Amino acid sequence: MLKVLRDPRVSIVIPLQRDEQLFEATLLSVLENQPADCQILAAHNGTYSDPFQLGDEVTFVTARSSNLVDLVRDAFGATTAPIVHVIGTGMKASTDWLDPAIASFTESDVAAAAATLVSEQTTQIHSTGWCDTPGRYCQPQRAAERDRRTDALNGFFLDACFVRRDLLGELLDAIAPAMNDPVAFSYAAGCLLKRSGWKISTSFDSQIFADPTVLPEDHSDLDRGVCLASIRSRVIPDVPRASFVSMLQSAILGPGSLAEMLGMLRHRGGISAMRRAIDPDCVSTPDEIAAAHAKSTTAANLRAA
Repeated sequence: MLKVLRDPRVSIVIPLQRDEQLFEATLLSVLENQPADCQILAAHNGTYSDPFQLGDEVTFVTARSSNLVDLVRDAFGATTAPIVHVIGTGMKASTDWLDPAIASFTESDVAAAAATLVSEQTTQIHSTGWCDTPGRYCQPQRAAERDRRTDALNGFFLDACFVRRDLLGELLDAIAPAMNDPVAFSYAAGCLLKRSGWKISTSFDSQIFADPTVLPEDHSDLDRGVCLASIRSRVIPDVPRASFVSMLQSAILGPGSLAEMLGMLRHRGGISAMRRAIDPDCVSTPDEIAAAHAKSTTAANLRAA
């Protein structure tokens, strides 16, 4: 019999991206560490047969492909909690990992929280979401980098994040299904939330441990620069970029490359594609969300009276 929660606090989406064994390790870690008030969903492309008969604890969702963005997109409709948490294949939940991130949402203008991704092999922090630097957009950030650049545009990576459900739905509507590269989606989501006046929190105490084989590869090339700069120009064109000197210095001394910086400078050819891929006006502001919730609460109270 399917386990149904009346009012789950968080919906946890576990996408089966690559290896079934790594996926099952992730699923087991969530089941071992979850509080009682969670909805757990596992999304796969139709090939997973649930050999452990977990249907009474987990809602299995069949998606169009094994691409991360597609898996989250197709699992979204089955989520019911006000917060959606995505934890990718090969990542393992830790004890009490949910509470610190969920606490971030007590602030009404926080749209999402980035979990802290830790290498299971070295126990070193791999990333706490992403931030923009002068020479690179969507740069995986560590705690120290966040402290130094508190004014930088920042965001979450889709495979280790917590997002308000209503906003995640709007982000999925705003970003076309064809844009299913996880880095491009994550960056577009951050830009859209910035445009609408939302904040994205970094949850240092919500630690997720990652198998070394699934830690995101961080490629730097011209195409990456063109893609991300085109997204930024489409969504937040009024936010100024760094000076050429700062960009050059960061590209040479930082983790990016001159090729990626060149793509950032010569991205105009990519903007037309982003006009088709992203609707920048789909995401509500904090005030609009608050008003909608107040209206919904009033209607519910009237029905109950």
